Amino acid sequence: MKVIVCNIGSSSLKFQLLDMESEQRIARGSIERVGSGNATLQFWIEEDKVVASEDSISTQREAVRKVLNFLTDSENSLLSDLKEVGGVGFKCVQAGEKNGSVLLDDPVLEAMEYYRDLAPAHNPPYLEAIYMFRDLIPEVPLVGVFEPGFHVDVPDYARIYGTPHEWIEEYGVRKYGYHGASHRFITGETVRILSLPLENHRVISCHLGGSSSLCAYKNGVSIDTSMGFSPQSGLIQGTRVGDIDPFVFPYIMKKKSITLEQALLECSQNGGLAGLSGTSGDMRDIKIKIREGSKRALLARSKYIYDIKRYIGEFLVLMEGLDAIAFTGGIGQKDAELRSDVLSSLGFLGVQLDEDRNAAHETIITAPDSAVAALVLETDEEMIVARETVRVIDSPRRAPSRSLECGSPS
Repeated sequence: MKVIVCNIGSSSLKFQLLDMESEQRIARGSIERVGSGNATLQFWIEEDKVVASEDSISTQREAVRKVLNFLTDSENSLLSDLKEVGGVGFKCVQAGEKNGSVLLDDPVLEAMEYYRDLAPAHNPPYLEAIYMFRDLIPEVPLVGVFEPGFHVDVPDYARIYGTPHEWIEEYGVRKYGYHGASHRFITGETVRILSLPLENHRVISCHLGGSSSLCAYKNGVSIDTSMGFSPQSGLIQGTRVGDIDPFVFPYIMKKKSITLEQALLECSQNGGLAGLSGTSGDMRDIKIKIREGSKRALLARSKYIYDIKRYIGEFLVLMEGLDAIAFTGGIGQKDAELRSDVLSSLGFLGVQLDEDRNAAHETIITAPDSAVAALVLETDEEMIVARETVRVIDSPRRAPSRSLECGSPS
């Protein structure tokens, strides 16, 4: 089966065409600055870049059409007809109780519409692209692999907040978690590489980059994750404040005589790592400022590492131990100093970091006799979306939405 995988942002569209019998990538590409008169197009066939150009692409619909035209262009010999595609998978963000790996039917799309406000940068462009695919290839199944879907097994008592129960039942206010495709890939690879028992393992997955989250993975399921109702929670991130007392907002609104929208805008523009450091939210820029002597940059990095350690400590207790910890993402894979700082706090567990392996960013960065293994892995979210797309198409029955019973931990 050939599968198209789409990753869509507010002004971008990335795609891959994969042959799922061999799990080989046939083609890939990206269109950046959608909505502008100088959108950039870069397309590859296998490892050869065949398109590098600029064009006026005003909508996601035009971007989708560009991609489909590229895939069916006779000169490229990729697809003679769109009917050769067995399915299209989308790395979707939010559909409330419909989250999971599901066929994108009308009820799911209605749920995406309902949760537009929770994912304003993602749901609208995804919906636009999905409707375009439905118009152009109505006979091809479309599958949504939603980011929170990996976390649906998190216990109900860990998914709720102490809000009025009506907010939970009527408005879907609960912890959803994100980065599901990445955490699914990284935890699966960790279990495979270390030959951990399928029914008895405890792994912490650290997806660290411009957007960051941690996941506690026990015996094949996610039991908790750092992000909650929205990706704004959890660790401090590039331009996200992370966990915060909600009463900060009415306090600031009153003191500054501003609206909630203005307070949230200030946080997104002047908060997170960017706001604390006084530079960008990019850890590379922050490290440069630290070397130049910036105390604010050092504070921002220290806060980020502290948050990572805090969640690791929480997950250690929840899983009653740890077999492995895996790092991925731009920061997780490339920042050896950060990994060393984080893992130094786990010496009491018997973690023995191999500094040479860590500096070389090798796959396993702990000593052979370390009680807990630490790994550095490159994630492959697109492959997870493709695999889930095939699984859903081959077994189209979807599990019913989980009811939320507010019981206490046993």
